[in-house]
Amino acid sequence: MKINCSPLRNLYRMIGNLRVIKKIAIVLLIVTVVTPSAHAVSIHDGAGTAGAAFLKIEGGSRPVGMGGAFAGLANDVNTIFWNPAGLTAVHDQELTAMQHFSFADINNQTIGYAQRIDRLVWGASFLGSFTEIERRQGPTEDPDSTVTVGGFATGLSLAYPLGSAMSVGGTAKIISQQLDIQNAYGIAADVGVILRLLDNHLGIGVAVQNAGVLDGGENLPMAIRAGLAYRTWKQPAETETEDVTPPQEVWAFVADANLPLIDANPSFHIGAERWFYKSIAARIGYRIGMNENPSDGLALGIGVRRSGEDALANIDFQFDYAFVPDAYVGNAHRVSFITRF
Repeated sequence: MKINCSPLRNLYRMIGNLRVIKKIAIVLLIVTVVTPSAHAVSIHDGAGTAGAAFLKIEGGSRPVGMGGAFAGLANDVNTIFWNPAGLTAVHDQELTAMQHFSFADINNQTIGYAQRIDRLVWGASFLGSFTEIERRQGPTEDPDSTVTVGGFATGLSLAYPLGSAMSVGGTAKIISQQLDIQNAYGIAADVGVILRLLDNHLGIGVAVQNAGVLDGGENLPMAIRAGLAYRTWKQPAETETEDVTPPQEVWAFVADANLPLIDANPSFHIGAERWFYKSIAARIGYRIGMNENPSDGLALGIGVRRSGEDALANIDFQFDYAFVPDAYVGNAHRVSFITRF
């Protein structure tokens, strides 16, 4: 008589996952409670000394909805803005675009694309921030003209796996900053590494961001970002067909530490994501900033994912939204999409 041990294995696996989730939750709680008391809120000595501040824009509604923690999760094309090593999670091709409606009519946009070629994954990205300010030469009711202020960065990324658990990646960026008729240009690089352990449940990522200068010798907002993520999923039910069904994502718990090296104090980010019925995601996060200006706060997000039909049967669509309430500068909304094909 042959005994089916699959239910027991599934039970043991579930118990193990619950234990790990409990440990992750305890770690995140410790980070949230201890960090503010360990770092006094103060003005950084280098505040205001770095140029191209728009490079600090967080790309993608999905990461922002989890409080800005993504360096360790890094499992879609959004990672091109967080940790380029995570691009090795792209299976074929992915395209994303985000619109961020910020305060004072400032519009921030990001676009990212990634494609797998055998084991190598390459990507291209755009990050921009633009607004208009009024120009006056006297106390007039109407402005004499408007001045365009902003900047953008275009990047080319490469990522490659070094074995089954470790990947490395980098991004080279060209930067342009505009203030009316004055322009500044520069170059920068991001470099990252990610470890995927425990059968891809645990992710540990570290990235150096914005290492470079503008043409006048002005520093860029260089930072080190380190992240931790733990994921769970359901295994698909066994079928008699030969079709391979991927596991269904369930939970993701994330935590990041962002350590600016030039012009700001550290910030810490925690969050979670829960997928329902393979197609709907709910996200929540919290960030703790150590700078003088209040930057603590809650973040909320949702996502909807659906596969195409008929001629679009091989294309997956995902729409994400993030809401970051802020009593000081106003609420911020981000909308974005990801297309997988």
